[in-house]
Amino acid sequence: TQPLSHCYLGNDLAREECQAALALLDQVVEEEPEDLELRTAQLLASGKIVARAAGPMEFGARALGNRSILADPINQDVVRIINRMIKNRDFWMPFAPVVRREKASLYFENPKRLPSPYMMNTFGSSERRDEFMAAVHNADLTARPQLLQPGQNDRYEAVLKHFGDLTNRHALLNTSFNLHGEPIVCTAEDAVSVFANSGLDHMVLGPLLVSKRRENTC
Repeated sequence: TQPLSHCYLGNDLAREECQAALALLDQVVEEEPEDLELRTAQLLASGKIVARAAGPMEFGARALGNRSILADPINQDVVRIINRMIKNRDFWMPFAPVVRREKASLYFENPKRLPSPYMMNTFGSSERRDEFMAAVHNADLTARPQLLQPGQNDRYEAVLKHFGDLTNRHALLNTSFNLHGEPIVCTAEDAVSVFANSGLDHMVLGPLLVSKRRENTC
């Protein structure tokens, strides 16, 4: 019996479903970039927070990029910002990082080279922890990363690769795309509802990039 190679076993979001859900929103800019993953990485590298609902939904206990909120974790204040925008979590509840597995040794103490594709293992952080401090537990400097395996999620991997090329840093903060106390978003309508009822300004929805019309918003 072979183990699962990934857990993206749920529903995908087709363009038609996304556009139908967006028809319920006013005051948004909708675009379909030629390279959506590069555009997403550019927003993240500029300090923006981006919700991502794209590709088949992940199965299991963690958000693994396809129904996630992503941010640059070099800025510790991003935790407060996300909590104010959407999460309203207790201040001590840590967020988690995502790193391509080939870059994991830069950031984590993992002498047994354990895989952690599903964000279920905790590791000590390396001396480069300042690059992703917003996703490190302040009490003991550990982190519970998603170490993205090659080929596990090509589009999500491309976001990380572009972000690394732009910043020379290879970790992103990843937290689930949901309002505090509510289930993770599943459908395009779910994602649009959370986007509309939160302080989020940018969202990848299937093949589309959606931004609220706000002053100084990219």
